[in-house]
Amino acid sequence: MVRKPEDLVKGVVKLISLPEIYIRVSQILEDQNHNAKQLGEIISHDPALTARILRIVNSAYYSLRAKIELVSRAVSVIGEDDLRNLVLATSAVDTFKRIPNQLVDIDLFWRHSVHTGIVSRLLSKHCNILHGERLFVAGMLHDIGKLILYFKEPALSQEVLLAAAESDGQLFRSEQKIIGFTHGDVGAALIEAWKLSDTLKEVVAYHHTPLKAKNYRMEASIVHIANCVVNALGPDIEVDEHLLDDFPGFEPKSLEITGLDLKILPDVMEQAWEQAAEVLDIICPRV
Repeated sequence: MVRKPEDLVKGVVKLISLPEIYIRVSQILEDQNHNAKQLGEIISHDPALTARILRIVNSAYYSLRAKIELVSRAVSVIGEDDLRNLVLATSAVDTFKRIPNQLVDIDLFWRHSVHTGIVSRLLSKHCNILHGERLFVAGMLHDIGKLILYFKEPALSQEVLLAAAESDGQLFRSEQKIIGFTHGDVGAALIEAWKLSDTLKEVVAYHHTPLKAKNYRMEASIVHIANCVVNALGPDIEVDEHLLDDFPGFEPKSLEITGLDLKILPDVMEQAWEQAAEVLDIICPRV
């Protein structure tokens, strides 16, 4: 019998430990005497990560005029906080490759996650939120609890998937009923075990129920809207302000909290599709 989210996380936290490179970058940033050159040297010890970071910085994701060839230069252009979040985002996929999953198409999982992250980042600009990279990370990691649940409790997860398919399709409601907590709770427990920010923890916990967020309701609402938008899209669905009308699980008050007007969606999604193609190729080359 599953007791609580922390129990599941405790069983896999060594398998999916926080990337060493992220820990080292964070340690450097906590030193008041650090500089961009030191950050560049730390990241350069991982050539694959260095290449990913520079490719993202030079992609449509940032749309910079001049090409960036050094990580130290990237730091001065995009900022230290954005760099730290990019390191986490670009290494997250590799981290979770260590968890085998039979219940999910992992390519589709990361496609949805990256799209949600990019849309969250774009929406955050319309909300005048600084350091939108943290919204990209939050959107990218919002569903990580699913991977842990599928790995640790495959039988219960299968029951949840069947129950959700037979009801309103809202997975988190079936999780709460059958397991007693949701993938958001499990993801938040992992964020806490990794000692990441309270913002990220609360957004992951409440991306389906943003009104329950206590301190970061704006951020939770942005990721909630982005997640619903990405889920609502299909090959024959037009992107307009009516996209989320009657969409199951959408919280209309999230629009009041963020002040967003869904008339911006066509423009946002056009940018998101352009950016996602490159970002997916960089972070998840199989997708």
